[in-house]
Amino acid sequence: MKHLITLSLLFFCTIQVLAQDKIQIKTTSPSPAASFEQEIGSALVKVAYSRPLARNRKIMGDLVPYNQLWRTGASDCTTFTTDEDIVFGGTILTKGSYSLFSIPGEKEWTIIVNNDTSLHGDSGYDQAKDVMRFTVPVQKTPHYYETFTIEINDINSRGEGFLKIIWEHTMVQIPIKSTADERSMTLIQNHILQNQTTDANLLFQAANYYITTNRDKNQAISWLVQAEKYDAQNFYYPNLRQKLLGEQKKYSEALEASKKALALAKEKNSKGAIKSLEEKIKEYEILLKK
Repeated sequence: MKHLITLSLLFFCTIQVLAQDKIQIKTTSPSPAASFEQEIGSALVKVAYSRPLARNRKIMGDLVPYNQLWRTGASDCTTFTTDEDIVFGGTILTKGSYSLFSIPGEKEWTIIVNNDTSLHGDSGYDQAKDVMRFTVPVQKTPHYYETFTIEINDINSRGEGFLKIIWEHTMVQIPIKSTADERSMTLIQNHILQNQTTDANLLFQAANYYITTNRDKNQAISWLVQAEKYDAQNFYYPNLRQKLLGEQKKYSEALEASKKALALAKEKNSKGAIKSLEEKIKEYEILLKK
């Protein structure tokens, strides 16, 4: 009898251990959560959303019906945050956090920016809380996107880019722009073009800004010439000028600027700059002989 009781207890304990060690196979999320930050100009933009998978389903016009409000993702509403005012879809969007909804269509989408970021999907959506609505055309992607994707891309030196919403073979692009370029151009207009500053460093900054944002190079050169008049001992002004003139194939003027920069570099004993400029001078002299 004792033996039977012992066997029964062992069997019971074994069942308990097996129950505790039960294997669980977890499936992956059908809509993985995602978030990213993107610097554009001087603004930092953050997007948080869920990325549903197509899983052999027809998406546009079926899983995502046309002409109906869509959460633009899955699970909780997609959120969009900017730490400063930006231009979004052609209109100023003040800094803050927003939800991003859409009404997809076959040829164009209505993009909706809403104040309420607490929603699960579009449940409880209130149109009265919309900040803006605008339309963007539909484009076809060159390859198939299994996973719903939001990205900010094609950013240029002026802080302009696109927020792209992509799924299946469909893409819409929302123009997005930092206001930093406008602020910089306003400073240039007010302090340089109108008031004709005598601040050499400000003229150099303006010239450098025009170069980096792919604007009028001749205007940049003109500002550098002025900067050299107001501060004749600064190596950086003729050095940048020779680079611009070289790019424009104005080798005679580039040679003059290089020699001026070289003399200033020697005064400061800047060995790296001296070597680079000596090589540039040889290069320009050869080009002028051709």
